[in-house]
Amino acid sequence: MLSYRLADLSGPFFDPEKPFRNWSSFPYDQLDLPTAPYVDLHQLDQGVARACAQLDVLHAQGYNGVVVDNLAHLVAFDGPGEPVYAADSPVRRRALVYRRAFASLAEHAAALGMHFFVTTDMQWSTPELRQAVGVLDAGNPRLVALNQRALAELFAALPQVSGLVVRVGEAGGAHNQGDTYTGHMIYTTSAALRMLIEQLLPVCEESGKQLIIRTWSVGIGELGDLICSPARYAATFGGLTSPNLLVSIKHGPADFFRLLPANPTLGLPGPRQLIEFQNRREYELFGLVPSSIVTLHGMALARAARDPQCAGFWAWNSTGGWGGGQASLGQSGWNLWTELNSAVTAALADQAAFASETFVRDWLHTRLGLVCSPAFVDVAADLYRDSAQFLEQGWYMSHLPQAVNRLGGVYLSPLLWVWWMRPTASLPIWAYLAGAVASPQTVLEASARAVARARKYAERLAELATEAAEVQFVVDSARYLADVLALAYAIRACMFALLQQAQAVEPRLRSDLRKEVAQLMEQIAMHQATWRQRRDFPALELEEVERFLAELRTHPRRLELQARFALAAVGLIRHERKRALAGAAGLVGATGVALVMLGHRHGRLGLASLATGLALLAPLRHQAFQALLPWFSERFNVLPSIFFETGPALGEWVEG
Repeated sequence: MLSYRLADLSGPFFDPEKPFRNWSSFPYDQLDLPTAPYVDLHQLDQGVARACAQLDVLHAQGYNGVVVDNLAHLVAFDGPGEPVYAADSPVRRRALVYRRAFASLAEHAAALGMHFFVTTDMQWSTPELRQAVGVLDAGNPRLVALNQRALAELFAALPQVSGLVVRVGEAGGAHNQGDTYTGHMIYTTSAALRMLIEQLLPVCEESGKQLIIRTWSVGIGELGDLICSPARYAATFGGLTSPNLLVSIKHGPADFFRLLPANPTLGLPGPRQLIEFQNRREYELFGLVPSSIVTLHGMALARAARDPQCAGFWAWNSTGGWGGGQASLGQSGWNLWTELNSAVTAALADQAAFASETFVRDWLHTRLGLVCSPAFVDVAADLYRDSAQFLEQGWYMSHLPQAVNRLGGVYLSPLLWVWWMRPTASLPIWAYLAGAVASPQTVLEASARAVARARKYAERLAELATEAAEVQFVVDSARYLADVLALAYAIRACMFALLQQAQAVEPRLRSDLRKEVAQLMEQIAMHQATWRQRRDFPALELEEVERFLAELRTHPRRLELQARFALAAVGLIRHERKRALAGAAGLVGATGVALVMLGHRHGRLGLASLATGLALLAPLRHQAFQALLPWFSERFNVLPSIFFETGPALGEWVEG
């Protein structure tokens, strides 16, 4: 029985008129102010009103709980014990404001019979907390005591709270709010996480609350593979049987991608589990386009219904990713496609084999029927149905029969060529994909078919459209989908052609590659002319690809050599993947090996390439690695540029 049917609830609090990029949590960076009253009260009040309205919709859809962020913004340390914050501390005063606001939201949830959970990163901190604790170490007794005290205060101040959701596998770096609210990855081993559970669980048990531990991890430290390793899962959660403890697990072995197997840790012995889903699909353009989850979530929920270990699920309607546009939010914190996915996920939880096409058509007719024709609704429903195939063929590259799958502790994404809204020119990634697909030509043919079909949908919807705002959203969404799929086709055609030329014994005539470069540049120009000025449907982030193309036009020989190095590096990774090379460090290290080998073999880059390659083979904990990597990566097109802007700080990866 799926006792918990949870959804996140941060979308209603975003102000689409303010800058936003990081969707990984509640928009405190929009709400927090540097001066009294330290919170944008108008935006907060509007957010609470929209959130209450969304609660009503979620309840009607079949959800019975929500999850909001975060402990750091809700704790004032006003209870027993030494004071942590001064009475007039901005951190303390914010906590009191947010507690009052969330109390009204939690009361509304309670009136509907819904759970109300709060999240936290472990370890969170503020400057005052760090001063009170001293060393941020998992075994520091002062830190243990303050964590327990914070949790007890949360439950006392907000008795409607059902429990705490803990993330330990990603923190710090781009997730920090300056120096005021920061995260630290100090629970990076199974032993450390079990110790944290032993510290927090008694507080939850005493208050009759749940402690939910997320297994999400990004490859850092011993727990870097917790998301997908049955052995690591058993070492971490084996023997833990408290009914107040739950484990929350993504439905696949990596992030919220398609074309992956089921997460191998689902159903394992230990605490009961929640399955995490994402309705506002961050890797599929943030809800800006239709992205059917009928099959994706239906298969996982069908397995869950047969699994006594499954206690429920948690669906994300607004959390996750870096990018998106105003249309991702709509007027109420989610748009039509996300709300539809939310309704479909809830319906699948009731009956995984339900008549999905009829459900979708009826739902769209209810939402749009008064402002458009039945024919428009039918075409929109068909587009939603086919969107999964369009994305799998035109955005992903279908199944990757030669995929490596695991690189160190990380299960590789099937969507490596684009990170949220930013396509990459990373040559090792493209070299890997060229060898992982059935064949580049097959991928391009399927991609072209997806583009052609998506364009037909966009044209037909435009013909049938009225001027109503939600109808125009669907029309723009269909146009956007067709356009980004066409751009995806042009990018992969160019990159595959470069790699084919680098691989060939007798390279193709350079005029052929120049033709593909010109076609890609033309597609980029058309895309930017259409979308660059729009904040609702923004243009993709193409600076990395444009820089690569400029270099390819001026230094084609240099780029061809880099492509050869990348092919050699990927071959080395495939050969060495069971050894110490792991994650981004492994990719860079292998590329360093390739530079040494090929620079020595061909004499093309001389001492500079040899020195760079050898430097990358040095111990990766060295400080020089952190300074050298961004420069090296851009110079040799090694890693996606977005790696240096999102997620944990580079130091966390190096130290992990």
